[in-house]
Amino acid sequence: MYYEETGSKTGKIVLFLHGFPFDHTLWQESGKSLGDSHHLIFPDLRGFGQTNLPVTQVTTMSQFAQDAIDLIDCIDNTARVVVCGLSMGGYVAMNFARRFGNRMAGLILCDTKAQPDPESVAQNRKRRADALPETGLDALAGVMLPNLFAPQTASDIRETVHAMILRQPVNGVAAADRGMAERPDATDWLPTFAMPTLMICGEQDTISPASEMKLMAAKIPNARFTAIPNAGHLPPVEAPNYFAIAVKNFLDEIF
Repeated sequence: MYYEETGSKTGKIVLFLHGFPFDHTLWQESGKSLGDSHHLIFPDLRGFGQTNLPVTQVTTMSQFAQDAIDLIDCIDNTARVVVCGLSMGGYVAMNFARRFGNRMAGLILCDTKAQPDPESVAQNRKRRADALPETGLDALAGVMLPNLFAPQTASDIRETVHAMILRQPVNGVAAADRGMAERPDATDWLPTFAMPTLMICGEQDTISPASEMKLMAAKIPNARFTAIPNAGHLPPVEAPNYFAIAVKNFLDEIF
């Protein structure tokens, strides 16, 4: 499993789980502003980026979560960590919290949702995944990009994200798309999350709207909500400084 790390090797571990269909570089700009106090881990999830773990037809959110705890155990098998996940990474982070909550010091959920896909959306994901080897990642990017950003997001940021999508392995993207189609409803899990939780959402996110994330935050006992101005679905790249400040303040409070 490929990952990059920054900060203090003796600091508390913070694990960042990227969204679909991206890789660890999603966090690159915001990571620069998070300082050196914590041990920051940025992996490529199974089937994405430079991670070469085997990919089957379906990669479930549970499999991604298992990979994440395995990585943490390789780094420090006694550590209690903060897990930060965006969009699909948020689905993985919630699965992680449900299964390995005793290993967590905190949870950060970014631009994500607890509900499963409606049946029509799930079926569309599966059709898209089946067609991906033929249609290619450029077609996928063409469908996704218009919905990812706030209207004012600069063209160079859009181009960077477009390039990130195009370099992903087709089989890994397809397997994750099928896995998201099958993900369970996490709504009933939220009240069981006992760790401090930060909910972050771009003010102009139309995929995982701030209104929905506020409702999620209300179900988690020790959660707070932060909206990121001038951002859509990808605050770490659209507003990296605002995003980093929100995360850093949260980490400084819980550690």
